[in-house]
Parts: sequence; C-alpha cells; structure tokens
Amino acid sequence: MRTLVLVFFFAAFAIVLPVSPTRTTAEDKKAAPGKKPPGPLAEARQRLLKGNYEEAREAYEEVATKKAAAKPGAAIGISRTFRAVGEYDKALAALDAAVKEFPDDPDVTAARADLLYDLGRWDDAAKAAEAVLAKHPDHLSAKWTQARVLRDIGKTDDADKLFRAIVRYYTARSNADNDITDPDELLVVAAAGAENARWHNLSRQFSFILNEVIKDALQFEPDLWPAEVMAGTMLLEKYNRPDAVEAFDKALKINPKCADALVGKGLAALQKFELKDVEQYADHALKINSRHTAALRLKADVYLIASDWAAAEKLFNKAREVNPRDSVTLGRLAAVYVLQRRTADFDKLVADVKAFDPRPGVFYYELGDCLEERKRYDKAEEYYKIAAELRPMLAGPRTGLAMLQLRLGHEKAARALLDKAIEADPFNVRVANSIKVMKHIDKYETITTPHYELRYDPTKDKILAEFVADYLEESHTELKRQFGYEPAGKILIEVFSTHEMFSGRTVGLPDLHTIGACTGRVVAMASPAAKGVRKPFNWGRVIRHELTHVFNLAQTDFQCPHWLTEGLAVRNEEMARPVMWTTILRDHLASDELFTLDTVMLGFVRPKGPDEWTLAYCQSQLYVEYLVKTYGEACVGKLLTAFHDGADTGAAIRSACGVDKAAVETGYRAYIKEIVKPFQGKSAKKKEEKPLTFEELTEAQEKDPDDPDLAARLADQLFRRNKASEARKLADAAIAKQKGHALASIVKSRLLSRAGDDDAAKVVLEDALKLNPDEPRILLALGHLYTDAKDYPKAAEVLEHGRKVSPLDGDWLEQLTRLYKTSGENDKLLDVLKEVVSHDPDELDGRIKLARVSLDVGKPDVAEKYAREAIQIDVNNEDARKVLIEALKGQSKAAEVEKLLKRFGTS
Repeated sequence: MRTLVLVFFFAAFAIVLPVSPTRTTAEDKKAAPGKKPPGPLAEARQRLLKGNYEEAREAYEEVATKKAAAKPGAAIGISRTFRAVGEYDKALAALDAAVKEFPDDPDVTAARADLLYDLGRWDDAAKAAEAVLAKHPDHLSAKWTQARVLRDIGKTDDADKLFRAIVRYYTARSNADNDITDPDELLVVAAAGAENARWHNLSRQFSFILNEVIKDALQFEPDLWPAEVMAGTMLLEKYNRPDAVEAFDKALKINPKCADALVGKGLAALQKFELKDVEQYADHALKINSRHTAALRLKADVYLIASDWAAAEKLFNKAREVNPRDSVTLGRLAAVYVLQRRTADFDKLVADVKAFDPRPGVFYYELGDCLEERKRYDKAEEYYKIAAELRPMLAGPRTGLAMLQLRLGHEKAARALLDKAIEADPFNVRVANSIKVMKHIDKYETITTPHYELRYDPTKDKILAEFVADYLEESHTELKRQFGYEPAGKILIEVFSTHEMFSGRTVGLPDLHTIGACTGRVVAMASPAAKGVRKPFNWGRVIRHELTHVFNLAQTDFQCPHWLTEGLAVRNEEMARPVMWTTILRDHLASDELFTLDTVMLGFVRPKGPDEWTLAYCQSQLYVEYLVKTYGEACVGKLLTAFHDGADTGAAIRSACGVDKAAVETGYRAYIKEIVKPFQGKSAKKKEEKPLTFEELTEAQEKDPDDPDLAARLADQLFRRNKASEARKLADAAIAKQKGHALASIVKSRLLSRAGDDDAAKVVLEDALKLNPDEPRILLALGHLYTDAKDYPKAAEVLEHGRKVSPLDGDWLEQLTRLYKTSGENDKLLDVLKEVVSHDPDELDGRIKLARVSLDVGKPDVAEKYAREAIQIDVNNEDARKVLIEALKGQSKAAEVEKLLKRFGTS
C-alpha cells in the first residue's frame, strides 16, 4: 500500500514538474510488475513514442479503418502526432471530429480539453472537462485539466481540492490493492501530486513521485519518454543539472525528435550560461515544432541576454499566438516592455492578464526573474514581492527575493528569506548552496574601510585581506576621479578561500568558470591561493575590473550596456593588449568580421567560438580607447549619464560625442586599421592550412607529387614518426622545387641536427633565411640552434629580428628571455621581461625577476613597482616579499618596511 500526499510548481511552465534530490536506479526496484498490454493501437503508439510521427499517424489511420472500436483511441493518437510537430489546428480538428462521432467517449473529450487548455482556450477546456466529469467523476485527465484552469484563473482553493482528489484517488486504489497501472494516468498523478506538495510544503513526497510514481510509469512502459522529461524537469527545477540532463538524454534516446527534452537540455545549459548550446537546443527543438512555446521562449531568452529586444519580442509574440494566456510567455514579454520603457504596452498587457487571472503570481514572478537577469534589481524586487503576495504558495518568488538580496549584499535579510525558501523548497540546490555559503562566511572576519566591508577567511587570507583593503581605497579614489561619481554606502567585498564557495556565493551553483564577479553591489573573488584555483592570478587586476562594474552599474542604475562596462573594466586593468588579442583583431579585420556597436554584445553572449569571446572584450576596450582619444575623457561620464537616463547606444553617442553612431563606427574602424598596421604585410599570419590526417596527407601528396607544400607537410609528419629516410627524401624534393622552402628547410635541418651534424643544420636554415629574411618559422628555428650552440650574439640577432618584423607569429619573448638569462645580459633581459609582464598580468616569475634585475642595476624604484605587482599575484611568495622589502630599503622607506615586516610577521 502506498500513500501519496503531493504536487507541482508553476504549471504555466511548458515543462515544470516535481523534483527530488536524487533518483534511484532501475536496480533499486524490483522487476516491473508488468507491461502495458498490447492492443490494436500498440504499434502505432510505439511509433509515436519513438518520434516517428508520420508513420504513427499512418498506423493510427490504418487501425481506425479496420477496427471501429479503436477509432476513438486512434483519433487521440493522430491528434498527438500533429501536436508533436506544432500543427495544433489539425490536432484539434482530429479531436473535434472524434468528439462529434463519439460524444460519449470520455477519453476523446478529455484529450480535447487538455489540448484546448494548452492553446489558452480555458473556457472551452473547462467545459469539456466538466462534461467528462459529470459522467466519469474519477477521470484523471479531465480532473487534471479542470484543476489547472481553476488554478490559472486564480481559484486556487478549488484547484487545490482537485489536486488532492487526484492524490486521494491514487491512494484509495492502492489501499484497495487495485494500483493504477496505466502509465498515462500515473503521469497525471505525479503532476497533480507534485503541485499539491509544493503548495503545502510536503517535501518528502517529491522523492516518492520521482522514485515511485514516475518509475512505475516507466516500468509499465519503458519507452514512455514523457516520464523522463517530467523527471528531468523536476530535477532541473531544483538545479540538479547532472541528473536532469541524464533524464533528458534518456528521453532523447527513446525519441530523438522530442522537442520537450531538447528544451530541457537548453534550460540546463542556460543555468550555466552556455548560450551557444542554449541556442542550438532551441533551434533543434524548433525544427521539430516551430510553434513549441517553451522552445520559442528559450531562444527569446538568448536574444534578451544579447539586449536584442526586437528579436526577443517577436519570439514571445509567436509563442503568445499559440497560447495567449501562458503566464510565462506574458511575464517575459512584459519584461521586454519594461526594459524599453514602453509603459502603455506594459499597462495594456497587465490589464489583459488580469482579465483572465486576477491573481497573476506566475506572471509577476516571470517578470521579476527576467528583470533580475537584466540587472534591473529594483523592479525585480518589486515584482517578486507582488508575486509572493498574490500566490503565497509559490516558492519561486521567495527564492528569487532571497537570491536578489544576496546579489545586493543584504545578507542578513537574505538569510531570513533563504531559511523560509528552504522550508518551502528543501531540494532547491541553489538555495541549499547559498545557505551553505552563508554558514561558511560565518567564520570569516571583516575589515572595514571608509568605502568597503571586506570579508575574508582569517585562517588563510589574513595577509591578502590587508593588502586588498589598502588597494580597494586606492582604486576607489582613482575610479571616483575617472567617473566623477561614487556609489553610496559601503560596498561588500568577499574573498573566498575555496573556489566552490565563491561560485556558490555568485550563482548558487558549484561550477562557475571564473575567479571574480560583480553581482550588483557585491564583489566576490576567489583567493589566488583558494582551493580549486589552479594557479595564482593578479588579484589587483580582478579588483579593478569588478569595481569598475560596481561604479558603472550604480551610476547608470544598472543600464550600462555590456560593451561599455567591459571596455571600461578592461581599460582599468591597466595592462597592455595581449598578443593573442592583437592577433585575433588583425585576422578578423582582414576577413571583415569585426563587431560593431550593434553586434558586439553577441560576442559576449553568443560567440561562435572562443576567438569571438576574446574579440568582444578586445573591441570593447578599443571602443572606449577610441572614444576617449577622439572625444576626450569627459565623453565617458557623458555616456554613463545618457544610459542612466534611458538612452539607447545611438542617442548616448550623440549626446556624449556630438556625432552619430555611424561616424563613430567609421572612425573606429580606421583606428583599428592603424593599430594592426604594424602587424600586417609579409609578416601577417597566413591563412591556416586545412588540417589533414596522416593518411589524407599521404594521399594528397601522392596525387600531386610536385606540390612543395604538400611534400614539406608530409616530410614533417614523417619526421615526427621517426621515418627519417622518407622525410629527408620529401624535404629535399620540396627544396628542389622551391629553394629555401621554410617548412622543408626546417625539417631537413632537424634531420641533420638529430644525426649530430649541427653545423650542416645551421647552414640549411641560413641559406633558407637569405631567401626568406622575414620568415618567422626559419628565424625561430635558427634562433634555437644558435642558442643551443651558445652563439648568443647570432641567436639574439635573429630572434630580435623576428620579434620586430613578425611580433605575433612566434614565441620571441619566451626565447629571448631564455637567451638573455643564459647569457647574463641583464639590461636586455630587463627590456624583454617588461614586455612579457605588460601582456600577461598573471606572470609571477617574470615580475620577481624584473624586480631582482632592477635592484642589481641600481633601480630600486623600478624594483618596487614590479615587486608590488608580484605581491598582487601571490602575497605568500617569499621571493616577492623579500625583493619588495629590499626595494623599499633601497629607497630608505623605513616606515613602509616596518609596516610590511609586521604584516608578514617577520618584524
């Protein structure tokens, strides 16, 4: 005997079902009590479950013509085949015809009621469900439809009674040893039970639903993919991504054309902000069903993140056409109106919603959630509170408020809300993780400065915290000067001793792939020595970057566009442009694939690859750099003011710069051309050769034996496979065809060097260099040979030449560092190291070496600069500490020396 006391969350969600912390496996249960008995429609149903919709329809139609008794069931099946691909009119027409022919068949009418509900025709759905229940009071599908309609029109007490009735029916059947064995009915029980459990905080029942009711449905019918989708959605609702994705994958294994499961995987990817995957899953689902409302919303969310309001609105409206009463769709559409300050459209939409639901809690929750994602925290808080008041049984608004208070640094208020949220929703991973983080922070200590509260782990990061506290005030002064503004009140800074806790504090989940984040008025950072951080990083750079976001977001009331705040943040990192950035910039300029102000956001949220993500940061910084250089430093403050006042990018540009956006784009592109000009021409990176496997390369070379490039590439591969004789033959053939061929000469040189004839190896490369004096590959290879032979002057000559003529196409700095360290040429080493560290803010050893060399050549002030930068990477590094103390002593800065010795505990 089993007793069920349960429910659902927001049934307005396309897929929103119960949940439990874990799922038991099939081995945890006894063998299935039986399978759904085969009947005349069994084969057609199997094809339907497998996603073979056209075949299933044909099979249903064939059965309907042969077996009159099966016609009602066939009509339901035919309707489902149309419904799966978004042909809702045909789906409804099939049921309309069946109801007309079989008016007394309860299943047909109930199926029609269910479809009408999903199309937003609630009055018709309720009428159809009532007709069934008048004659069949225990019909679960009809009762489920009736309950959802009552819930969604605000009659929650009446809806609650029906959810309980479904649960009681399940329990009564079980008590009578007459367990429900129909898989579809079990899914209705699971959904209704979950709704009941959420409304009444019956948390233990979620595990029962997942591991008993849904499991039974799958045991009776193993290919019942809707059960896997329901399980996945339950798990995802609680942020149990791994188990949720596993469930969705199981559904897709059964039915590769399951749009619901694809949307589920997209939602899981959205939780990790993997927007490229999100869009791919949405597109895949929409290819199956172009009118799938959840898939349309999923894709619209990607556009929202990219601030493409028009594209998002178009998709939300398309979903609204399918179901004009879907509160999830309408709530997110309302957010589009708020973000664009379209007050009249917003007011009309709210009036439309209230016309059919006087207590639209889900609508306001979705509105608040969407605005929180766009950092409109004030409005998000307002709508969360309204949602919680209208529908107090919903956990979402309370959870949203708790997480929002954490973002804003109101941790005392957040803790109280989190405690209430976990009572209502004990399996919510984000809430549980956030509570865990708050308990972890309890052991932290706080340093209070004029503008900041800095929390840190005193057992691991005391010294780091003292340096950070000093640096925060230094940075604050500079940012206040730069922006002519400072945020009101104290800003909360939290430095975590484990990356897991940092990630939990930031997103409530353990796998955030970064080490610093701004969540509004809070900056969270993992300590460079934190558990889970692979190598120390420049914490000063992270502080400057994230504080810039705090200033910009506060100054614009969270309306600063992403390109501007990222451009300003990167600018405030005060580092030279990395070589990789310049390389990517050059190559995208050459292929005419640069972003514009209208498209740069896509590089952050929808990059086609890692290069585009990097390019977005690079171009954003350069936009700021260009605007300041062209229109003066004051234009930054004017831009921020314009965005605060609600201007779009074009209007903000006109206000701050006195020109239109097109003029800025023209000037900016010319600026980019000047930047990359030194890196173009003969030394510019050649277009990548098409990668070929060894077998493909061999076949290609055999087909075209006179091609020196193919011969050289194959020779290189043969050399790597220790086939020296064959490699030498091909290298010689390539050189015969094209004297001085770079790759062929390098292969031949390596063969000679491996054979012990280093002199001949050098001659080969020297002859090739005469014909190709600026070829970076030859210069690098020859530089290696000269260095190994201790011919340092020649090594320096070729490597410095390569550094000059082709700076992006070789590891010149690395090789020159090695060379000058070996040769003891400190002045030259100093020059190289300065360039190395300027491009890499996290390079620790280079900074320590720079500081040491600067002391050796009598420049303690320079030594101090680099030693302090080293401390900003690793405050615990003994070499960095020692050289800093020595540099200060060399300048007679006794007070600072005493302060640091005390801080380090060595005074």
